[in-house]
Amino acid sequence: MVAAIVAAGRGASPILCALAARTVELNWGWGVGWELRTPRDPVIRAALAVTQGGRAEPAAVPPLAASLADADPCVRRLAAPLLGRIAHPSARMALRGAMQDANPVTREAAALGLGFSGDPAVIPALLGGLQDAVASVRAASAWALGEIEDPRAIGALVRLLREDPDPAVRAAAAWAIGSIEG
Repeated sequence: MVAAIVAAGRGASPILCALAARTVELNWGWGVGWELRTPRDPVIRAALAVTQGGRAEPAAVPPLAASLADADPCVRRLAAPLLGRIAHPSARMALRGAMQDANPVTREAAALGLGFSGDPAVIPALLGGLQDAVASVRAASAWALGEIEDPRAIGALVRLLREDPDPAVRAAAAWAIGSIEG
């Protein structure tokens, strides 16, 4: 069964998808009413664990990783932050692989997921994302580096702030620098 959390985004309008993704990213709302039963689907259990402040199980990684290749961009955008919150190497590997995807929506979602991981080991993938041809991927990568708060990213973020032609990317770089430097 396709997880309700991810499948709910299939075919959603861009605005509805953005709202749903923001809900997942902000870590609230999806578990309402589901706390009283334990679903069988590992992806739904992972989503519930995440929304309830728990740790998601590694069994959710394969279906969520498969969702990163879904034809629907909203499904990819909903799957990535859930994957990022699963503290398992296979989740990070799936997101790092998605940073190389041909589709920029997938790369952007993967960068966001890596940021949610908080794992300094993903910094090389995110530094690569700062060089992406698509501004939204560069901005998401900068944001993710700010979430991880590792000082090793400062130099690349300062270069991005000074040289990137896109104002949204420069704003993300500035925020990330401020987040890292505290």
